[in-house]
Amino acid sequence: MLIHILGKGDGWEAIKEVPKGEIVYGCNDAFLRTPTVTHTFHMHDLEAFYKDKNTHSSTKLCVEHIKDHPEMEFYTVKAWDMIPTAKEYPLQEVVKRFGTCYFTSSIEYMIAYALMKGATKLKFYGINMTVKQEYIDQKPGVEFWLGMAKGMGVEYELQHEYTSLMKTRDGLLYGYLINQWRV
Repeated sequence: MLIHILGKGDGWEAIKEVPKGEIVYGCNDAFLRTPTVTHTFHMHDLEAFYKDKNTHSSTKLCVEHIKDHPEMEFYTVKAWDMIPTAKEYPLQEVVKRFGTCYFTSSIEYMIAYALMKGATKLKFYGINMTVKQEYIDQKPGVEFWLGMAKGMGVEYELQHEYTSLMKTRDGLLYGYLINQWRV
């Protein structure tokens, strides 16, 4: 089973080539970019985000969007009345299944959920991990879950032209000093 995973970084536009009807996991308000998102993962306390005057507007956009798209599965840290279809992410089940509780971003929750649901291939769009804080804090966690996927025999496809995932900082293979994707 192929699952597409959508972020909001460079390269996200390629998701538009995915045929309608395929499974697409999107983070936060990525569904605004394409109608193909079937599952949204907004892994924050939405109630706190919604009340905070300085909050990112994606929470308010989610509340509005979901009214017209009750078929979209919506996962968050806890069910919330303002999004009646919101489901609590099955954290305990995921931790029990994989024996780890290592999550540094919504992307990892999506990967873990896809693996739990039986994904055989993952394709990534707009998941770059190139912004400094993202690179430092979140990249190792995403790479950990990519390693879990690989260890389970799950294939994955990255957008090498945009992402820093599974790359050295300079893109060169250690010792050989050649582009690591040439090998």
